[in-house]
Amino acid sequence: DRVTSEFFKNAPLIFFEHVLSLVNYIYDSGETPISFSKAIIFPLFKRGDPTDVANYRGISCLDAVSKIFTGLLLRRLEVFVEENNLLGEFQAGFRRGYSTFDNLFTLLNIVNLKFLKKGNKLFCFFVDFRAAFDHINHQSLYLKLFNIGVSSKFINCLKSLYSNSSAAVRGSSGISEYFRVQGGLRQGCLLSPLLFSLFLDDLPAFLDGGVLVGGTSVKVLMYVDDVVLLVDNPVSLQRNIDKLSTYCDLWNLSVNTDKSKVLVFRRGGRLASKEKWYFKGQRLEVVNQFNYLGVMLTPRLSFKRHLAEKVSVGKRAVNGVWSGFFSQNLVPLPFKFQLFNSVCRSVVSYAAQVWGFQRYEELEKFQRFFIKKLFSLPTATPNYMVYIETGVDLLMVYTLKLHFKYCLKVFNLPSHRLPRITALEIIKKKTSWFKSWIDLAQKYSCQFDCSIDSISEWKNQLLALVNRIKAAHRGECVLRSTVSAHFLLYKELDQFQHV
Repeated sequence: DRVTSEFFKNAPLIFFEHVLSLVNYIYDSGETPISFSKAIIFPLFKRGDPTDVANYRGISCLDAVSKIFTGLLLRRLEVFVEENNLLGEFQAGFRRGYSTFDNLFTLLNIVNLKFLKKGNKLFCFFVDFRAAFDHINHQSLYLKLFNIGVSSKFINCLKSLYSNSSAAVRGSSGISEYFRVQGGLRQGCLLSPLLFSLFLDDLPAFLDGGVLVGGTSVKVLMYVDDVVLLVDNPVSLQRNIDKLSTYCDLWNLSVNTDKSKVLVFRRGGRLASKEKWYFKGQRLEVVNQFNYLGVMLTPRLSFKRHLAEKVSVGKRAVNGVWSGFFSQNLVPLPFKFQLFNSVCRSVVSYAAQVWGFQRYEELEKFQRFFIKKLFSLPTATPNYMVYIETGVDLLMVYTLKLHFKYCLKVFNLPSHRLPRITALEIIKKKTSWFKSWIDLAQKYSCQFDCSIDSISEWKNQLLALVNRIKAAHRGECVLRSTVSAHFLLYKELDQFQHV
């Protein structure tokens, strides 16, 4: 409809009263305007062969009023799902109070618990559905929604939206003719992620086995269509892969075996010759690394590859805006650090909520690289000078805060939540990140009551630990400057004597 979002943001109240009357009429009648079902697709090239349509991601632009309508439908459906507890705990995608970090945290906790016993492995099948949203059969979707109690009025609105669904493609030569869209969820529609989650919600019941953690059997973790099957033995993995195959046949889903991978978490050693898995007769690739929800996972849970990738992206981000921003003398220094923290630091610290409990020198080098470049310092400039003169903290302080904040949130989750269940097991076993907490508290002579009954006191204790780490690093830098046999003039400077 060519109406921008800014128009609606600045429209008067009386306008929205008319819009509300319109959408209520549409909802009550169950018939949506034809314009609500139309989409203009903008193809964005990803990578690979530019002549292959599979290498493009379609961005769908929809009618603005239709997005208001589907947004209201979404909120209505969300409330219904939440009040009736219709989505299982294994699905974390696009849910209030859930995040990608929940699945990552849960998975890593399970792996670390498995690692407690020598020789234990965790077998994971990371599933990539081929054009997942596009393969949803409309009649199957309506059936599943009806079975969980969604009203016929709501379903009729969906039927009206999908029965007249059409799209056109915008290219260099203009907009193509509109064509009918016969199946699948609408790309760009606010409802689609939740509808897909509800469609896939019965998958866990279809599977066997799983991994027992704190009395809960974890068979699968899902973030909308990002699915990983978890088992603790190779036979069960093949059995669940076969179950997944049957499920896909039943509900018209397709697995992309080229992108679906098996990763076996283990402390070391090679896989046994019998540890091979097949999907519909096609052998699946077993990999030594897999990017799951933005984090590069390895069999031993080393984050070095993940951090190396993020640091590389972070450096490109720094260099990309260097000439236009960082190198400009008219830009105040605080603004430069603010941009670095907002963009570059955020990139390299992605998912620190699950790995930020340790110090990684790769990250500290990245921050020092930026500071030295910003001030045109030689690369051989002592690190203690960089920290003292700028007052910048270690990046570990930032990642540790993110990690502590997330864990404290996890401890307050309802008792059925998987992150909380697995976190409590980690605490009981005093392993993984919780062991690092204890070690840090001992290293910096900071009080930390590691009893599970003292969780309510941990917030203040962890904050004190962060402050102690900051002060200790500051003191270490001062000490190095005073005992250094080089740069003798630096330690004689008056302002330094009062640091």
